[in-house]
Amino acid sequence: MTQYRMAKPVSVFDTCYRVKKNTTLKIPSISLVFGGNIEVVIDSSGILIVSSSKACLVFTANSNSSDVGIFRNAQQKTLDVVYDVAGGKQGFGYGGCS
Repeated sequence: MTQYRMAKPVSVFDTCYRVKKNTTLKIPSISLVFGGNIEVVIDSSGILIVSSSKACLVFTANSNSSDVGIFRNAQQKTLDVVYDVAGGKQGFGYGGCS
């Protein structure tokens, strides 16, 4: 995102950039890596929220590094989330709701 100038935060989104209307944005590739070296590639629709003059990363910071992290709905909306309650595991698949 170095090609964009920083903009003032919007609500809880503290990493925002100035963009020109109708600009095609270069969106970074972002993955989340979980225990067991499980990598979940985040769809571009779960990376930025865009208005007419700003684009903000849809990730928010915790106030304390020991706080629980939240894997938000913006990142999950194109994933199938599978719960193995008996096995105590959770998995992700691509091609969920969009």
